[in-house]
Amino acid sequence: MERKILIATHGEMAKGLQSSLNVLAGKGESIEVINAYMTDTDYTPEIIQFIETINEEDQAIIFTDLYGGSVNQKVVTEVLQAKRNNIFIVSNANLAIILSLMFLAEDQVITDEIIEDAIKESQVQLVKINQTQEEDSIF
Repeated sequence: MERKILIATHGEMAKGLQSSLNVLAGKGESIEVINAYMTDTDYTPEIIQFIETINEEDQAIIFTDLYGGSVNQKVVTEVLQAKRNNIFIVSNANLAIILSLMFLAEDQVITDEIIEDAIKESQVQLVKINQTQEEDSIF
């Protein structure tokens, strides 16, 4: 079983996440990225090509930046048309969720429950840092 990951975003966010994954985990190059709308070229064929590389025994996760956004809509449409239930889609993705799912054991089968648990653990908690606080009380 092989696990494949695609990050598809508006602009170069996907490339930036890939770069961060390289710095933090040395694994960014193993991830495919689509930086949509950087040119006039339709990126749908890239999504289809990724889907076609996923064999029945493989699993894949596609991360998108905005739930309901055009990139997410194209990904969902292509996965549904391919009728592939071994491809998971996670939208509103952040670095934490990608790292969490990237480091699952290689032989661990991904399930909806595993994805949902990782999402709960990775949900963003925005924090305003009060610059007048003592450093020890910030963290």
